Amino acid sequence: MKLKINPWEKASFEDDTVNIDDVSVQYMQNPDCTEDSDGDPQTIIISSRNNGIARFINISTTNWSIGSVDELVQIINDFCNRAGIDLNKEQSHEEI
Repeated sequence: MKLKINPWEKASFEDDTVNIDDVSVQYMQNPDCTEDSDGDPQTIIISSRNNGIARFINISTTNWSIGSVDELVQIINDFCNRAGIDLNKEQSHEEI
């Protein structure tokens, strides 16, 4: 038996189907060279959960250094790809 795995936006409750509800990814990078760096890797956690109305993306970190906004955009795009979130689709409450 092969399961069909759907992101929440494409959820269906049929036999042999599994739906993804919550997704969390922790990204890590080498510490930077600032004075307050303790030598531990920097981490950023991005998670997503459907609250029944819409899917929200949450970002949590205590220290994450970027050289440009493009780096953060790349990370968010990677998360959305892994979570099955289509950033190009705008949804209204009527569509959900």
